[in-house]
Amino acid sequence: MEITTSSAISTAVEGLKKAQTDIENTAQNIAEGSTDPQDIVSLSLAATSFKANAAVIRTENENTQALLNITA
Repeated sequence: MEITTSSAISTAVEGLKKAQTDIENTAQNIAEGSTDPQDIVSLSLAATSFKANAAVIRTENENTQALLNITA
């Protein structure tokens, strides 16, 4: 039996990477002196996205653990 990373985790990892990139880009804009309110909104959206994707990974891990406990 082969165990592979689920598509949910793969998608969540890609979401984490995108959120990180968005945060880095926005932080660079702010560091360069940007006063655009959209930068604050972007930071907030990226932080929320990061939390949501981390929750997907956590839930998938919990589900996998529950399945392993059932089959043990």
